[in-house]
Amino acid sequence: MKFSQLALWVVLLLAITLPRFTDLNRFITGDEKRWQANVAGFTMKLAHGRIGELLQQPHPGITTQWFASPGIWQESWAGKKIPLIIAQSILLLFAGYLIGRLWGKSAGILGTIILALHPPLIAHTRVYAMDSLLAIFVLISLLSLLVWNKKQKTRYLAYAGCAAALAALSKLPGILLMLYEILAIAWLVRHLQWNDRIKKIGIYLASFVAASILVLPSLLVRPLGVLGDMKEFFFSEDYTVLHQYGPMYYIGTLIFLSTPIFIAALLAAFIHPAIIRRKKDIIFLLLFALAFTATMSIGAKKGDRYILPALLILETCAVYAIAQVWKKKHAKAGAMLLVAAGALQIINLAQMHPYYLAYVNPIAKPWIGNRQLGWGEGLDVAAKYINKKSDSEHLSIATYYSTQSEDLFQGSVAPLHQWDSGSHDYAIVYRAMYGRSADAWETDVLNQFKAKTPEKTIFINGIAYIWIYSLKE
Repeated sequence: MKFSQLALWVVLLLAITLPRFTDLNRFITGDEKRWQANVAGFTMKLAHGRIGELLQQPHPGITTQWFASPGIWQESWAGKKIPLIIAQSILLLFAGYLIGRLWGKSAGILGTIILALHPPLIAHTRVYAMDSLLAIFVLISLLSLLVWNKKQKTRYLAYAGCAAALAALSKLPGILLMLYEILAIAWLVRHLQWNDRIKKIGIYLASFVAASILVLPSLLVRPLGVLGDMKEFFFSEDYTVLHQYGPMYYIGTLIFLSTPIFIAALLAAFIHPAIIRRKKDIIFLLLFALAFTATMSIGAKKGDRYILPALLILETCAVYAIAQVWKKKHAKAGAMLLVAAGALQIINLAQMHPYYLAYVNPIAKPWIGNRQLGWGEGLDVAAKYINKKSDSEHLSIATYYSTQSEDLFQGSVAPLHQWDSGSHDYAIVYRAMYGRSADAWETDVLNQFKAKTPEKTIFINGIAYIWIYSLKE
């Protein structure tokens, strides 16, 4: 192996592993204990041959349960998460391979590095849940379909169908991908005879069905029951819990969670518009990102992580623009802009480690206001502050995400909505409480503390995140 190739592999591995595999025990997020229980239930039923009962909840999160099951016996959260992170790292390399097949080897290498350093993807790859798997499988499926269209090799059409199934089995909104790709295939093969058109769509659907049954064999044992259980997702909190955000909420998400590299790629494309003119691949990707974002806007509950697939698609489009700029020797201004953006992004990642869930585009950060952020990150910092007090083991703390915080504090922990019971020493208000409906208890608590002065304000990634109030004044 040449030195340059070895150096390249070192860079790729460092970009993937350093931000993902370190400090995994620092905190746990709001849903991780629930997903640990789901994985435990899945593993137990699989081991006992109860194939018809593998679905633990309607999301359905089956891919998370398969990938995380090897670590279920580990005691530490790091041990539990590592198998899941390894699986996603391999999938990320495969996505980079597909980019290389589609736009050239240089684009593939660049794409792998850029996606590996994508802050929201890093953040959710580290979380014991399913949002990052949905995003990665969506991207793999779309790229596979584009490679099939370019190379006309059937295996890529099968890859697209399999990945679409895995996306849907990661989280049900992924089902939109299958519908979109069937329409795309029908359009791409419109020049063929009818029997050939049906054959192509049939290969895709057969791959989708086969992968679905292989990964969730409960579909074979009790198909109607499983599909009925999945239907409950659309009546769950993900679609019915009201936030105050309107249908334009995700426009803000795209702005605040975009990366400096993406912004630089947009500017480079503006400076050199020929690099993306009439590029059908980009249009295909952007149309799905638009359709997915619009669909997720229908749900009553909004959350930045819900459109992670769209964010990843936009970053992939940026990869194409960057690769084209690099090919053009006269595009020095664009190249310098991209290098500066890449440096800014890497510095930002280093500064916020391991709190990547607190990522906000540094360019847009001054306008973040009281936008909802946070899933439990930073509560370890609050615990460290409280635990330094001389009588910390006797203190009672009312905090948001109390269940996730029990192991962090030396004293007793209670839910924040009980803060005014008279038995607590400190109340910890968390940024994720913003953005709720007017009648939510979180909004009521925020209003009650509005006139109070916190003893300590904790900043994560330069953003006010946690407010600690003394209740014994």
